[in-house]
Amino acid sequence: MTSDTERFAPKPELRDLRPYEPGLSVEALRRVIGEDTRIVKLGSNEGPWGPLPAAADAIRHAVDGLNRYPDGAFHELRARIAELTGASVDQVVLGNGADSILINLSLSLLEHGDEVIFGWPSFITYPISVRKVGAVPIAVPLDADYRYDLDAMLEAVTERTKFVYVCNPNNPTGTYVDRQRLLAFAEALPDHVLLVVDEAYHEYVTADDYADSIAELILGAGRDNVLVLRTMSKIYGLAGLRIGWGVGPAAVVRAVDVVRGPFEMNALANEAALASLTQRELLEERVTANEAGRTELEAALRDVGLTPIPGAANFVCVPLDGGLTGRAVADALQQVGVIVRPLDGFGMPNAFRISVGTPDETRIAITAIRTVLPTLVD
Repeated sequence: MTSDTERFAPKPELRDLRPYEPGLSVEALRRVIGEDTRIVKLGSNEGPWGPLPAAADAIRHAVDGLNRYPDGAFHELRARIAELTGASVDQVVLGNGADSILINLSLSLLEHGDEVIFGWPSFITYPISVRKVGAVPIAVPLDADYRYDLDAMLEAVTERTKFVYVCNPNNPTGTYVDRQRLLAFAEALPDHVLLVVDEAYHEYVTADDYADSIAELILGAGRDNVLVLRTMSKIYGLAGLRIGWGVGPAAVVRAVDVVRGPFEMNALANEAALASLTQRELLEERVTANEAGRTELEAALRDVGLTPIPGAANFVCVPLDGGLTGRAVADALQQVGVIVRPLDGFGMPNAFRISVGTPDETRIAITAIRTVLPTLVD
């Protein structure tokens, strides 16, 4: 008799694919270490502050209407994003987080055997979303400075290449591709390739040579083969509501909408997003606090003998020497209530990633690292 495992096995291209492993939650760690230890969660690149005031008010006011479905096309939110970016409404794509847009992009446009190029280590959803539809992920190693190697990626392009992903800044390394290199790369790509620029951490970057890809590639240069993705999960403090959006070719937006689930974004997410986009000026305080926190965190990591990668987002990536793994560091820190992200799933087993928290959270994490690290290297 055939076993259930054999009868209901995934299709061949998925059989060795591991599901996305999210960062450890506070609730999960609480079950392990108990109630007495304060837990600081710095493993998922979340913003350490909650929703903006107007968003919190909008969520409360929307509760009484949750017996009704939202506007499935989210016309008002698309119009607001179009107004803020200068794009047209038909260029705006929405999803249940940017991850959802990535998956729907694969579902709608990739055929079996198509190739998708991205830097590696980078965001895990890129290869997972590609393999789910039987397409071929092409991982190009980062350069010596842990940045996307755009020259090597260009050399990897073939007639089968359908998408090229550029995560800018890159998760998990925190590095970014500067304006000159990104614009030159877009210019050199063949027209049949869709350039997807994932700018999930866009709002945190303060460097003068960092490009706004919507303004400069799509609207400025008029490129019709570029899709730029953003999210409200980070600096806007709405990770729990899952709001992703992007701007790109109208034909790509239509294709994604064909496979997007009905009411994929929920009513609370819609109201919170609309309210948040009216308070963008309040983000400056969060940007300033993040810069200070990341600088403090990098300095403290160097003080204990580690070599963090200089980053531009709301997290720090820390390569490790001497055979020490990110998983070992993460496990040890969890025992004292600090959650960081081991990076074996991202292709960096000898590294961990730590998010910038509130000043108090950062100090707790630094103290924990100073205490735990010596016990691991003796």
